[in-house]
Amino acid sequence: MHRSYLFLLLLLSCYCIPLRAQDIKISPIPVNERQSSEIAPFFKDSVMLFASNRKSSLLVNYFNSDNEHLYHIYRSRLKPDSTWTKPTAFQPEPDFFTRFNTGSVIYSEDDSLIFVTQNHYDSNKRAKGSKNGNLYGVYMAKRNNRGWSRKTNLPFNSKRDYNTAHPTISHDGRYLFFASDQNDGQGKMDIYVSEFVNGEWGESQNMGDQINTSETEVFPYYHPSGKLFFASDGHGGAGGLDLFYVVQTASGWSDPIAFDSSINTTADEFGCYISADEQWGFFASNRDDVDNLYRFDRLFPTFDVCTQQVEDNFCFTLEEDGPIEVDTLPYVYNWDFGDGQSARGGIIIDHCFPGPGTYRIKLDLIDTLINIEMLSVADYEVELERTQQIFISSKDTVSVGEAIDFDLTKSYFADFKPETFYWDMGDGTKLKGETILHIFRTKGKYQIKCGATSANSPQSKLCSFKEIIVID
Repeated sequence: MHRSYLFLLLLLSCYCIPLRAQDIKISPIPVNERQSSEIAPFFKDSVMLFASNRKSSLLVNYFNSDNEHLYHIYRSRLKPDSTWTKPTAFQPEPDFFTRFNTGSVIYSEDDSLIFVTQNHYDSNKRAKGSKNGNLYGVYMAKRNNRGWSRKTNLPFNSKRDYNTAHPTISHDGRYLFFASDQNDGQGKMDIYVSEFVNGEWGESQNMGDQINTSETEVFPYYHPSGKLFFASDGHGGAGGLDLFYVVQTASGWSDPIAFDSSINTTADEFGCYISADEQWGFFASNRDDVDNLYRFDRLFPTFDVCTQQVEDNFCFTLEEDGPIEVDTLPYVYNWDFGDGQSARGGIIIDHCFPGPGTYRIKLDLIDTLINIEMLSVADYEVELERTQQIFISSKDTVSVGEAIDFDLTKSYFADFKPETFYWDMGDGTKLKGETILHIFRTKGKYQIKCGATSANSPQSKLCSFKEIIVID
């Protein structure tokens, strides 16, 4: 495999960049070794699997054509005290991986499948017989009662013509994404997808120029949210390979969106794992002149969807089909709104209910001459609910230098259980809490955002905003 495309072992000059941004903390993971490369992190059940070309044995070592150690899979566990165990060579069972390169490994969501990037041939003699050398392919094994089945060479691989690598599977197990340098591609390496249909993986499909460019797209990672992350040097990022993601919409995949600018640098960033709530994760980078693994932690969560708050209004126009016109007759319609209020009039009437609740609406036809009910026209219940939202209470116009209270007492969460509230004051200030105090130093219009994470589901969030005017 060419290092510039699949394992990305580029010899770059040293980059001196800060490892802590305002809202993201970035730190190297202590599984790294100074003289080796660590790439392709996969994290599950507090265990990280990754590929490294560190020395693997005191007795037997294999080397590539550049006299470098080959890649193998290693395992390290994240302990409750946030420290890592010493990395050890990983095999799901004895002799499961090839003695040559194993570039990445992932599991399906239910742990029933394992996918591996590895050299096709396990002997130098067979590799030398191939016109393009010992190419890479994606292999799969199934878990059974005895452990794991033998690895299967997936049908979209080619032992002679092109590489396939870096698999990632959708959480429903239907789609397998991977990188490949097939001849029909857009560039040097492209992202492809295969669909699992009728018990088999289908032909590879290039994901098109919405994602792929004339340059390099590698290391896809399918996130639980449905986002597809990948590394690219063709989408105009910060420099080198950068992390991007796309979101699938009704009309196809979105345009690529650059991952956080605190993570992407002028060096290469590639091969990531992102937590379900997107608040932390791992990625590989050569920012320190060698491929190492890094962890990022967001100090504040992101809220991709934030809606403008609304004042609940329980005023409605009610209308029913009446049996007769009452304009010239001694009849009138009597409305009972179920809230202690009633009114007489026609079949169309305006009414404001006192608030949310269940109300029984009754409409009767009344003979005004004898003041008795002639006919029951309608009798039904309506349920009025508040808007589920974070509601920011504050003044709408404030002065520069004035201390302003913001609270959330009018919020309505329904079945959403907020855990922590995060405020973005629109002037670069970020705060936490259910009630806050803030002073604006410059006049202008500010958009105040408040978001909450859920105590029950890490992917569930709620966010609202309002605008205020700051005057001199």
